[in-house]
Amino acid sequence: MDLPTHPFGSELDQHTVAEMLAQHTNWEDKYRQLIIWGKRLPTFTDAQKQAASQVSGCESDVWFLHHKDAETHYFAADSNARIVKGLLAVVLACVNGQNHTQIAQLDLNAVFSQSGLAHHLSESRTNGLHAIVQHIHSEIK
Repeated sequence: MDLPTHPFGSELDQHTVAEMLAQHTNWEDKYRQLIIWGKRLPTFTDAQKQAASQVSGCESDVWFLHHKDAETHYFAADSNARIVKGLLAVVLACVNGQNHTQIAQLDLNAVFSQSGLAHHLSESRTNGLHAIVQHIHSEIK
């Protein structure tokens, strides 16, 4: 199954996303930016949801599609929650189009801390992000 296209990891990478979030000084502006990015992620069709891996450990429904081309990993993700889709966009900006070593060395906790998102996330959302990271690591093995 072909992955749906999105700009995260190609047009918008980890550094661009971090810079854009750092420009917003309050949570409401960061939240709005996440929602905007979440809207840029394609919504999976029913067929894509059936083919996708559903991430366990998230309160919201989260689906991942993964494709490996040579040593490069490509991902697409969807969720039924708007803010989670925005958080997925940040994750995809960091991992999409990367190789195994780059993904393994990535510290998403640092990305979320540096962007000012970490202290605004509830415990359940933080646990969900950890589940997403674990899911990505299991996909690239």
